[in-house]
Amino acid sequence: MRIPFFLITILLLSLQFNASPVGGSKKVTNIRFYLHNTHKVNDPSSVLVAQNTNATAHARGLVPFSSVYVFDDVLTKGATSRSKVDGNAQGMYVETGKDGYTILLTIDCEMTDGPFKGSSFVMFSRNEFRKPIREVPVIGGRGAFRMAKGYGLLKTVCVDCINSVKPSKGDIIEYNVTLYLH
Repeated sequence: MRIPFFLITILLLSLQFNASPVGGSKKVTNIRFYLHNTHKVNDPSSVLVAQNTNATAHARGLVPFSSVYVFDDVLTKGATSRSKVDGNAQGMYVETGKDGYTILLTIDCEMTDGPFKGSSFVMFSRNEFRKPIREVPVIGGRGAFRMAKGYGLLKTVCVDCINSVKPSKGDIIEYNVTLYLH
């Protein structure tokens, strides 16, 4: 009885010591860009597509509860609208918090310039605007970012600030994204 148990133990230990990570080593890539979300213009990049008739805007909130927006935003190297364009982001956000500060965000960020041109990564999670820096997980990608994992740290640069005109025409969000690639 002891010999089979002993042999199985040695076999399991040898398999464990010879194990290697699936897919080999991982490469870490950091990308920083600014998302420009325009609204209240003739050709907005963010559009309200659905909202419950009982939705109410909150005095402190940004978006009425149950609002669904789709967007196609530009991504730039710097915070100004004159900065070099690095890509675009498409997706949607839904106001899921009754307080008016929490959206559920799904976003596909495609790089249109530089070494990652034609590649994109996807982020999906809750995004709470009350926090100065929000973390959103990367759940995949395509091209050079295929099977990417990681996270994005989002920081609001300004709300209602694009073109500095009253009424303003948009918001700017800074994204610092860390990608773990195979």
